[in-house]
Amino acid sequence: MTRQSNLAVGAALISAISALNLDINDPASVKNIAAQVAKGLYTYHDPSSTAGQFRQPQPWFWWESGSAWNALMDYTVYTGDATYKADLLSSLAKNVGANYDFAPAEQQNWEANDDQVYWVYNALSAMEYGFDALPCETTNAKGDDSCANSWLAIGTNAFNDFVTRWDKDSATCGGGLKWQYVETANGYYYKNSVSNGGFFQTAARLARYTGNQTFGDWATKVWDWSTSVGFVSADFHVFDGAGDEKDANCSAINKDEWSYNIATYLHGAAHMYAFTNESIWETRVQGLLKAAQGTFFGPNPNATNVMYEQKCEVSSGCNIDQTSFKASLSRWLGKTAVLVPSVKASIEPLLQASASGAALSCSGYDNSTCGVQWYTGAFDGQSDFGVELSALEAIQSLLATSAPKLAIKS
Repeated sequence: MTRQSNLAVGAALISAISALNLDINDPASVKNIAAQVAKGLYTYHDPSSTAGQFRQPQPWFWWESGSAWNALMDYTVYTGDATYKADLLSSLAKNVGANYDFAPAEQQNWEANDDQVYWVYNALSAMEYGFDALPCETTNAKGDDSCANSWLAIGTNAFNDFVTRWDKDSATCGGGLKWQYVETANGYYYKNSVSNGGFFQTAARLARYTGNQTFGDWATKVWDWSTSVGFVSADFHVFDGAGDEKDANCSAINKDEWSYNIATYLHGAAHMYAFTNESIWETRVQGLLKAAQGTFFGPNPNATNVMYEQKCEVSSGCNIDQTSFKASLSRWLGKTAVLVPSVKASIEPLLQASASGAALSCSGYDNSTCGVQWYTGAFDGQSDFGVELSALEAIQSLLATSAPKLAIKS
């Protein structure tokens, strides 16, 4: 789908000029507005689409569908509204793949590490919230009811994929995952933060949930590598990545900063703090939060706490990938506030201002269409799948601190 057709879809959804009336201090209001935006996001649902069952460009936007399902899982947990639960579980079952690791055969020619991990986040969230299980088709070697396709098993299977690929890819840059794991794919000779941050977060979340030190050791290893190679700077900015072809060896860092990169590391660090209770991880969370606040909030003096994608948003140049990145930052800011109490007071004003701006950007009626620029106080004329996803996460993340407690394995 072209940007023009996305805009046409967005325009067709607008049925009123007034914005959504969000009261950030009233959970009932937040749930009501989230429901309207979720409905707007769901106008893109198409069970026949091979891009994760959402109507959007394919094949490479499959990852974004994984992010959208995670948003709808959070929506279900936060609000108690089960409207999307059946479709969510159906889509996850159809995309989990034969090895129960979210590397399905249908995506094998173009799936990258970062694509896979955005689907794996669904398994990790389901594991942490005690979400409904996928149908149990096989039992483990002990013959008990711990399915081979349980959420924990799926997360562990993906973790093992990343370990195997890390070992394979360690001939360059001293470690690290490549962006692409298919050798013929464009981007194979690039190691990036979203992939390595995804591995870091996966390991950290498994460590906190299971108490298994092996996961924690790998999370620490990925963090240490990310800082040593320069993807995470001394002042906690997170840069996009670097090439590793021939003698490049990750020496020339692409210093583009995107909100989903720092968000990925932020949430992983929050889980490591919850797992270890070590001050070093709390300091890292605080550093990442400070860097994120200074980079991705406050496009003008009248909107100092409003989130924006600084590389492309002010110029109205964000594509469908980039319009969705704020969904990750919103989602993981909310959950970081749960895991690291010392940063809650700093995170809440950022989410409140961003949620208010997101609601003001929406049309405010059935199948609400939201805009990109939350600091303008109005719909800016651009809407697509990523825009709706980001608006939903910004609004519903106000509910994260009152959601059911993130579980640990009993």
